[in-house]
Amino acid sequence: MSTLSSGTAPCKATPAKKLSEVLRELIQSPAERIFLGDMINALGERSFVPLMILFALPNVFFFVPGSSVITGLPLIFIVFQLVLGRPAVWLPKVLNERSIEHSAFTRVVTHAVPWIEWVERMARPRYWPFSRVLAERIVGLTSLVMAIFMFLPIPFANSLPAVSVITLALGLGEHDGLWLLAGVVASLISTAIVLAIFAAGTFAMLSFI
Repeated sequence: MSTLSSGTAPCKATPAKKLSEVLRELIQSPAERIFLGDMINALGERSFVPLMILFALPNVFFFVPGSSVITGLPLIFIVFQLVLGRPAVWLPKVLNERSIEHSAFTRVVTHAVPWIEWVERMARPRYWPFSRVLAERIVGLTSLVMAIFMFLPIPFANSLPAVSVITLALGLGEHDGLWLLAGVVASLISTAIVLAIFAAGTFAMLSFI
């Protein structure tokens, strides 16, 4: 059984890296398994944005029934820390020690990184009137609501909240006001859709009473 080499070690004060850079570095690791804790350490202090994207992505392109429960809970845990103003992500040992086989991780990264790099190039600093603290609170609170929507077992209601989280994260990471605005708009649409699904379900239940 492989051991956790760096997943439980405290994060060092290293500059934040883009998610695509960290993923490429991790596939060069000789370890048999890649741990979530390793990714957090590799991302450095400002690890919120890449991890938000990492946990939201599976709900956009690789939807499998029940996957939102697996990715939604860690995402809720991460964005709640952003709301609280923590300088870096902290995860409990049980989440830090979650891992994937190196070969499987390499296959996923090989297919995902080109798309991630394209998305990263789309965002750039512009139209940013917010302070860091205010921006983190806006993104954190909005993403928290979206993460809760993703976690709930609502059929066909996971993808748009996931897109909202990714868009908000890119806006925050690059100080891009356009992406932030797009994320807020997508979040409002997501909220309307989820409320409509709940309303339809409630009406259907009442009609049988």
